[in-house]
Amino acid sequence: MCSHKDTCAFYLTYNKEKDTDKKFQILIDTYCNGSLKEICRRKAYKEETGFAHIADLSPNGHHVNNNKRLY
Repeated sequence: MCSHKDTCAFYLTYNKEKDTDKKFQILIDTYCNGSLKEICRRKAYKEETGFAHIADLSPNGHHVNNNKRLY
């Protein structure tokens, strides 16, 4: 489990406790709960810029509603 889950807007919005799209659950399972948590683009964004995460940034670096790369 990612140590940022309690403050991560993506995780808090799209976690499995909510009725969300399957693509979001796959991202949570692989990044937040899985082996890809160390390469999460949300986590890297905050560490590299010092600023809060972009609201629509998913763990894989793409916009949550389309396939456009944000970071």
